[in-house]
Amino acid sequence: MGVRSFCLLGPLEVVVGGRRVLVPVGKRRIVLAALLMRPGQVVGVDELVELAGGSRNALQTAVGRLREDLGAPGLVLTKPGGYLLDVRPEEVDVHRFETLPPREALALWRGRPFSDIGCDALERDHVPGLTEKYLATLEARIEEDLRCGRHEQLVAELRALTGRYPTRERMWAQLVVALHRCDRQTEALQAYEDVRRRLADELGLDPGKDLQLAHRQVLTADNRPRARNDLPGDIADFAGRAGDLEDVLAAVPSGGVAITAIDGMAGIGKTTLAVRAAHRLAARFPDAQLFVDLHSYTAGVEPRTPSDALLELLTALGVPAQEIPDGVDARAARWRAEMAHRKALVVLDNAGSAAQVRPLLPGAGLVLVTSRRRLVDLDVAHTVSLDVLSEEDALGLLGNIVGDKGSVEERRAIVRLCGYLPLAVRIVGARWRTRPAWAARDVIRRLTEQRLPELAAGERSVAGAFALSYQQLTGEQRKLFRRLGLHTGEDWDVYLAAAVIGSTRAEAERVLDELLDVHLVQQKENGRYRFHDLLADHAKASVEPEERTEAITRILDHYLLGAEDSTRRIDPGRPRFPSAVTYEPVDRPVFATTVEALAWQEAERLNLKAAVYLAAYEGHYRHAWQLPQRFAHHLLLHGSGRERVELQSVALAAARALGDLKARAEALRGLGAAYMDDGDPKAEEHLREAVGLMAQIGDLGGEASVLGLLGMMARERREYDKSMEHFERGLVLMRQVDAPAGVANALHNIGINHAELGRPEQALAHMREALALVADHGDILEVAVTLHNIAHVHFDTFQDDECLACMEKSLDAYRESGDRRGQALALGEFAYWRYEMGDLAAAGELAREVASLCRGYTNLPDDQAVLAAMERARDHVGQISLHLALSISAQADGRPAAAIGHLRRCLELVKVRRWWSEHRLLAQLSLAHLASGDREAAVRYGEAAVAAAGSSHQPRGIAFAQSALARATAPAAPSP
Repeated sequence: MGVRSFCLLGPLEVVVGGRRVLVPVGKRRIVLAALLMRPGQVVGVDELVELAGGSRNALQTAVGRLREDLGAPGLVLTKPGGYLLDVRPEEVDVHRFETLPPREALALWRGRPFSDIGCDALERDHVPGLTEKYLATLEARIEEDLRCGRHEQLVAELRALTGRYPTRERMWAQLVVALHRCDRQTEALQAYEDVRRRLADELGLDPGKDLQLAHRQVLTADNRPRARNDLPGDIADFAGRAGDLEDVLAAVPSGGVAITAIDGMAGIGKTTLAVRAAHRLAARFPDAQLFVDLHSYTAGVEPRTPSDALLELLTALGVPAQEIPDGVDARAARWRAEMAHRKALVVLDNAGSAAQVRPLLPGAGLVLVTSRRRLVDLDVAHTVSLDVLSEEDALGLLGNIVGDKGSVEERRAIVRLCGYLPLAVRIVGARWRTRPAWAARDVIRRLTEQRLPELAAGERSVAGAFALSYQQLTGEQRKLFRRLGLHTGEDWDVYLAAAVIGSTRAEAERVLDELLDVHLVQQKENGRYRFHDLLADHAKASVEPEERTEAITRILDHYLLGAEDSTRRIDPGRPRFPSAVTYEPVDRPVFATTVEALAWQEAERLNLKAAVYLAAYEGHYRHAWQLPQRFAHHLLLHGSGRERVELQSVALAAARALGDLKARAEALRGLGAAYMDDGDPKAEEHLREAVGLMAQIGDLGGEASVLGLLGMMARERREYDKSMEHFERGLVLMRQVDAPAGVANALHNIGINHAELGRPEQALAHMREALALVADHGDILEVAVTLHNIAHVHFDTFQDDECLACMEKSLDAYRESGDRRGQALALGEFAYWRYEMGDLAAAGELAREVASLCRGYTNLPDDQAVLAAMERARDHVGQISLHLALSISAQADGRPAAAIGHLRRCLELVKVRRWWSEHRLLAQLSLAHLASGDREAAVRYGEAAVAAAGSSHQPRGIAFAQSALARATAPAAPSP
């Protein structure tokens, strides 16, 4: 094969088979450079055409000529979708650069990369990153020279470099150190002052910790060993962290050694807190205040070994070089001996592991350790795990930097976009302060459009800090971290983690725990994980192109399978259709009861919604229409009218994009049902189109289910003949396809029609037949609903004992199912029955339980908050039920005015969704007005109730309306 090398770090140089190859300027050179950046990988045709310009034919011609130039036809291979350069990374200087020691790597650098390629896009995409690697490597080489005592030779080089790169803080710090070691203290202090002023004027930043430490070393050069202070300067604009600071300050030793570990994600402010605490405690440890950066997460610097750190610590205490022993154990022993008679504190910053820290622990004094990793295997007296700043503290920090720029709401938006991360807030504040032309809206726009790229200033970068944490991960940890970045929901459980990497639940949990220990994921409650907002952005940006489609499919498969399995438990009679699932997970949630299934759907509700939009956006249209169908029943049970309409609209658009008639029919049925429950007249249009498609494709069960919905719509309009026709046709079809659940549903609806038409015997016969079917099928929710309606028939016909017995059985079934909203709706109706039966005390007690249940299942603190949430979700039935319960409770408590307000709102809602009898509300309003002393209004509402009840077939309702009017028109009792 001969010698091969390809050089891009300067003018292009190509050697193939031991001979130098000239590749002409133009398309061939651009194509070669693009392929060299990804050796051994396929680069797509479209990407190469975009880079080189021209057409696909022109690209094909250029590749052919490039093969001729290289004199090796097998070097550029044609692959499906693109081309591949068959070379190893170590044959390309760009990739070899990262594998070599600093001095050898720098020898590869011959000038500006891509300088003669002639492609702006390649320069834009690669030169800044390569330049940054070059500078970091150069700084690492200078650090080696400083360690070897070459400070005199470095001064001239560092002066030139700081002139060329005036904001490279590390180079300035190295210059200060080199001048100091040459006994040129005045020049060292002047160099520090020069860069401090430049950073303040141009970037609005204070010197970083490397510069501060270098400055401190100059200032304290003649301090006696027992009064050594190496602490970086305290942060002037320190904000918040009052509780965390007090925790650290409380860990002062009463004897022996006290160790406090401060951990948290990158940019959270660990070092800032440790330094602030150290300065506050310095007077209590007068013999020494030492600071060592262990460099576990410093770009371009190898983590400091315990031996090197001990050398620095012993030197700081004034131990002569000739007295410092070799070997980590001997140095650790000398370190403990030196510290034994001192009142000293030590800050060990940027630790990577307990093993790196353990030899550095003295036998007395205070040690503050900062780390991105939870040092669970280090014996520490106290641990402080930092979270992001509160909104108030983040606003305080931003205000310390920028003053009163922008409105309060704008500043709130900015710190929210910064994820309340101190580093991000500092960077944004510094940039905003030094750009007078920027208004707050400009900052918000820039952060909204490209958040992570905006969070960078000079050498400081949120993305760079995250990248250092990411680079420390194992391959398995990186894979899970990246793929979870594609999840668009708020949080996730271990089953999703297992699904995205195709592992067992136990393996995924182990990796999640490892990511938790290094603060790359968070755990707000047991079993639920999430990303910090900015880390989510970083994880998503880290996804490798070749894994993206599979990872997204695995996420969608997880939620679709979960929705299918849980819905099958909640609604066992629900029709099935072929699933879009591609990857069967190794482990998945198991739902032993309806309660467990409902709990899973409630916990994953926002994630399921996010999965629908992810599927639609990424073109996974089968998932996009199936997901809403699978958890529509859950949204129905929770009264989420708005969400149902939104998600079913997405489902219909996805089905149309697929061109699948079955999918389109199912989506039309789902959207029609959502519109129907929302009181929207568009419901009938969608349902009629759905029933036509079902008939066209021969889906008899689907046709029957849509006919059932049309029958319910007709019943709400009091078109009983049409309603009965739909239900009876659906019953025939359901029996034809042998669908017991569908048969039961049709029988149940026919029974309700008979009840509303005043035929209680026929109603009970149909409902009891339906009850037997759903009980045999194990559908506990349908058992509850059917018993509820049987109790209603008994109530309307004055069979109170039978009514109350069925009511109790229905409530037991609701409780067993775990459907707390259904239980609340049923209990609200039962409270009203008690009210009509004349037992106001029992009615009030049940009504108060309804309100408690509603607060419980919505997790809201009071009734007004619950009603507002129901309004936003367009849960009309829930609003009616709660208003009704609150009206009964108010009447039972002797507050008729409050009852009237709730009943009037009920009347408005009943016009949208006819879930409740209007004449009953009018009769109740009559009695409430009578109780308030407004007899005129009581008569008016009583007359309206009697008129409305006359068109119904509900004997009890008619009697109650007549009774209310009679009480309103009865002569008032004479005054005593």
